[in-house]
Amino acid sequence: MVQPLSSSTPSVSAVHQPALSSAPAQAALLNLHGTLQFRDLWNSLQHLFEVVVPHDTLVMSVNYLDWKRETSTRRLSSASSRHPHNETANQLVAQEGRAFFQPFLDAHQGIPVYQHSQLVSDPSKIDRTAYYRRYMQQYNWRYSAHLLFWHGKGIETSFALRRRAEQGDFTPAEMKALQAVHPHIKVAFDRMKVFEQERQRRRLLESFYRAKPEAVLFLDWNFEPIYTSQDALALCAVWNLGHERARSYSPQAVFAIPLEILEACDALRREWQERPVPTVASEAGFPTRHVMATQPGHEALISLRPEKGGTLTKPVFVVRMRMNDQVAAGPAALPEPSHDRLLHLLTPGEREMAGLVCAGLTNKEIAVRLGKTEGSVKVQLSGIYQKLRVNSRSRLIVALH
Repeated sequence: MVQPLSSSTPSVSAVHQPALSSAPAQAALLNLHGTLQFRDLWNSLQHLFEVVVPHDTLVMSVNYLDWKRETSTRRLSSASSRHPHNETANQLVAQEGRAFFQPFLDAHQGIPVYQHSQLVSDPSKIDRTAYYRRYMQQYNWRYSAHLLFWHGKGIETSFALRRRAEQGDFTPAEMKALQAVHPHIKVAFDRMKVFEQERQRRRLLESFYRAKPEAVLFLDWNFEPIYTSQDALALCAVWNLGHERARSYSPQAVFAIPLEILEACDALRREWQERPVPTVASEAGFPTRHVMATQPGHEALISLRPEKGGTLTKPVFVVRMRMNDQVAAGPAALPEPSHDRLLHLLTPGEREMAGLVCAGLTNKEIAVRLGKTEGSVKVQLSGIYQKLRVNSRSRLIVALH
């Protein structure tokens, strides 16, 4: 028999009104749809559930690797949860859940919302099941409701809302409220997945160009940098300032896109805008410009790349820079291609540190730039010296130039 609500428990009847029409719920939904980072998404979800459906504990299982084994990338409990989900709880769910709720889910693939009272013919006897005796009862939970987000025949992410006996089971109105927030949460997760995939691609791109020396810039439609390799930073400094002045600065501190490159990008953009037919060019048909610096020795090849199938994205500019062999390289300039073999002996982190040494930074400046201690910088530099068979900063610079 369900006991009366305690004075500290939110009234279940309070959510019988249309759950998403209240001002707090609307504000929570707007906040949810405005999140760009996972931490902010999780915080907004906690607030949304607190506004819409009272509960004792909220657990989110994100990005299941194998939902039938209850293995997920992350499992999080809300900040207000009375019993945060720990490793013991994870093991109990994995051990007992397969027999308790997975047959129901196998028979109802794609179901977005359900509650435990749907799983048994007599809900009053649900506490006699092994799942309840071994898992739910030790945390004083009596009722549970779930939101599921499927990918094909498997569950990708799930939310579990738990309640104590005195809080009562989830009402039909509350289940409808959970059903109503489901598509909002799905949109937020789909958006977050796109952002994370883009960030992942960017990190992979950066690691690739660190391992494979190349001076490359990616600029958006308004000539704002999307990505700049370390080698491109160095070449821009030398292109703009000349070798002697560039030696005195960190390439990042004086970074500016050379005027000749900006003018060529502007010409490419006007050419693209004046096309007679607005179709996406083939790989061979990308408009390009070859740019030579005012001072001899530097050049760039610029191509305009539209996004295939992109409706909301404008074309980007890919700028590949290089320094002619006739120009002597200073500390702030690019390592010559003939020294790729030496750079490939270093890890991306070591290569970044070696580049900072070549840019003229002291150990203290490198430590600040990389968030390390001076001691760790000295240790890592010693390892770089051993790999490249040099014994000083000056010899390192000579070896890489």
